Amino acid sequence: MAYLVKNVNGTSGRLPQNGGSWLEYWEKETRLIANHCHHVGCNVTGRHNLVGAHVKKVGANDDSWYIVPLCHGCNHTNNVFLVEGPLVPVR
Repeated sequence: MAYLVKNVNGTSGRLPQNGGSWLEYWEKETRLIANHCHHVGCNVTGRHNLVGAHVKKVGANDDSWYIVPLCHGCNHTNNVFLVEGPLVPVR
């Protein structure tokens, strides 16, 4: 499933409650391995090129933050874009 999202800026200093990285948090919650950027149309692969990015859904009555694997470039865009799920809610 694809979601229309935008990046949440200024979150790089936040860490998951149980430690580790946000990418590890996404992997633990989904039981998947992050191996590519989830921005639809981006072809960046390789876990070392990815971060667990904080995003918000656009056009939904949902003000929650979510984690999704993105490459460094896609994590710094200010545009609205499509990502493939799953999205993991930030607790």
